[in-house]
Amino acid sequence: MLAEQELRDSLTRSGSVNEQHLESAAETERRRILGQAQDAQKAYEQAFARARMEGRLLRLFVGVGTLVLLMLLTSAVGYGWSAALKEALTNDRSVSVKSAAGDAFGLLVFMILIAGGLAFVAWCVYWLLSRNVRAGVPAAKGRQLLVSVGLAYCSLAVVCAISVGAYPTEVAWQLRHDRPLEEVGGYGWGAWIALGALVLFVLPVLWLRRLARSDQSGQSLPLAHRIAVFDPRERNQAEQQAMAEWREAVRQGLRSFMREKISERTERVFSTELSIDDAPGLKQLRAGHEHVETPADKQLAMISAGMENGSIALSGPRGAGKTQLLRVFCKVDEADTAGQLSLVESVPVLFDRREFMLHLFYKVCDRVIKEGLGTAQEAERHKRSIRYLQTHSDEAALSAGWRSWNLSARKATSLAQQPQTYPEILDSLKRFLSRTALELDEKNRRVVIGIDELDRIEPAATARTFLNELKAVFDVPKCLFVLSVSDEALREAELAPVGRRDAFDSAIDEIIRVEPLDQRTAEKLLGRRVVGLPVPFTALFYCLSGGMPRDLLRTARAAISYVEPEQRITLADLARKLVNRELDRIANTAGGSEESAELAQLFRADLVAEHGGLGALGGVIHQQAGETGDRARVGATLANRAYHLDTVLRIFTRDLTEDRFTRASDPGVSGSFAALARAQREIGTADTLARSTLQRVRTAWSLPTLPPMPSA
Repeated sequence: MLAEQELRDSLTRSGSVNEQHLESAAETERRRILGQAQDAQKAYEQAFARARMEGRLLRLFVGVGTLVLLMLLTSAVGYGWSAALKEALTNDRSVSVKSAAGDAFGLLVFMILIAGGLAFVAWCVYWLLSRNVRAGVPAAKGRQLLVSVGLAYCSLAVVCAISVGAYPTEVAWQLRHDRPLEEVGGYGWGAWIALGALVLFVLPVLWLRRLARSDQSGQSLPLAHRIAVFDPRERNQAEQQAMAEWREAVRQGLRSFMREKISERTERVFSTELSIDDAPGLKQLRAGHEHVETPADKQLAMISAGMENGSIALSGPRGAGKTQLLRVFCKVDEADTAGQLSLVESVPVLFDRREFMLHLFYKVCDRVIKEGLGTAQEAERHKRSIRYLQTHSDEAALSAGWRSWNLSARKATSLAQQPQTYPEILDSLKRFLSRTALELDEKNRRVVIGIDELDRIEPAATARTFLNELKAVFDVPKCLFVLSVSDEALREAELAPVGRRDAFDSAIDEIIRVEPLDQRTAEKLLGRRVVGLPVPFTALFYCLSGGMPRDLLRTARAAISYVEPEQRITLADLARKLVNRELDRIANTAGGSEESAELAQLFRADLVAEHGGLGALGGVIHQQAGETGDRARVGATLANRAYHLDTVLRIFTRDLTEDRFTRASDPGVSGSFAALARAQREIGTADTLARSTLQRVRTAWSLPTLPPMPSA
């Protein structure tokens, strides 16, 4: 990892940390770093255990096949020579090797045909009696194979053991006494040889049972199911792929750890020039190992620890990090075998209650099978019922005839399984979750189900219906539901009105507010992605994004792309490029009514310059929008956007000194970066408040005064 270009450049820029320090720190934090890749490690361990078991099965099959072949050859050769000697001694002539070989081959073919016939009959009878076999259920097909092969194996074991014990002793007796074998003859120790041969046939069966009991693959599937899906060709490939995924997960965790350690040992760099032209850490928008803990994380951990079941909602504006918090919370507990069994599912845009419940049911079954819980076999049955609509047909026929007369009777029955109704699906899911949660409770664990992106449901009012449907499973003991929903969706769906209880209040037990990042947390988040980023640039990204983690990373990624290799870019130039990028986005992607699109066109670069810059653009927008109606409200939002971008350009210049930066970094002072970021978040939701905040910031920085908001 230390050979990567990014880390070498980071060490060079830092100067206060070396490779030996990183190696020592990584060794000290070895458990935490590997813990971040515990999901991938667990998947690799399961793949390795499956590969090891399949390897043992393959060796067992080869060993059993070799044993059966040797026993068959021994029996056939013994029989052939015994018969040839008897014939030669009776007729007083030399032994015919050809006759011995023919008798041996005949017995060999006879025993193989008998065993194969028994296996075929057992296979057909099992197919007729088992509906699951006809439906293609892997476990049933595996049992069919075990029964058929087992019957053939047992018949061969008995015949071969008797033959191995009898025919070689007959050969020895005839050679010793030089006369044909009488009706009562041979040696008594042949019975012990037969018993020993029978023991050899029993040992593979015992080994197979022991192999099934010692399975460490993490899946409590029956051995018959494993044999039915046994494919040696995929064994090594699956193991190698799981190993590669685990190594990559460890590398990502270690890379994040190194960035964090270098940033901790590097003082906050104050510079108005940026020379970093490559930041691989910014390529991933969501990375659990680079998650920065916020007050919402601590609150979620505290509240969830005090609840055995129920529901928790993560609310906040879009882009505040609700999805990241939800996934990190579930992922951490998923890796902790003493914690929770977790999964996260996103709500589809077009919500259908039956389809979503079936999908959730299927994913829960998948998770249970992956964990290898005691309810895994029940989960397999539920998965089949969800995936397939089964049809069972049974037919019986009787026929009798004599010469030209014929009498026949036939009876046929066909049963088609009807799709489950929604109440049946809900009841089955609750019962299955209850049994699974009860099993986990004995291990001090519980089930956690995350429902993400509730705000994607269209139309927005359908979110109320979704919660009413979903809350039917919120009362499962030892099962916790965590949902994420944006403030915008709450307002549109009227899920949080003042003064009365509604669907949201009655369905949710606890609400955790996910707030945007503060400036120091934003610096910490960027520090885990980019090492050595000067703090004025971090503040610039923070003010433009409003402290929203998603927008913060997007802004930082765009800023790095503007830096030319081996060159520097000043703070003022980068601020201008980022503002122009925002102007282009507003002018070209503004949706809504025609009036909104018309006003957004004023953000085109040529029109901004024609009207005297962003500071004067706000007044022009108000004049074009008027003072009443929806057009006026859109105009107020766009005018505030122009004033906010103008304020950013006027603050982040080459005249920004370290003293002024330090003062503005204090959120308690007037004109702080925190206030400027808050104004960005207020635009579009509380424009009057946003105008007031911008005015206080500009006053603190001695910038031109903004015109007041037009009266409605």
